[in-house]
Amino acid sequence: MSASIASVQGVLFLLRRPGRVLSLAAGLVAALLYLWYAAVRSVPAVRRRKAALRADRRRSREQ
Repeated sequence: MSASIASVQGVLFLLRRPGRVLSLAAGLVAALLYLWYAAVRSVPAVRRRKAALRADRRRSREQ
């Protein structure tokens, strides 16, 4: 079987089962939303850590 026929069979496999394609798309959207939400939630903590590190560096230079 040639590579082009195999790829067509793969596409037909997905087209015959639209539920799988929809669930895959929904899972991808859910994963992206989760990553975005986690990143947005962590922003204040990251900013506090960076500010603390800058303050420590400033203090160590002054000594």
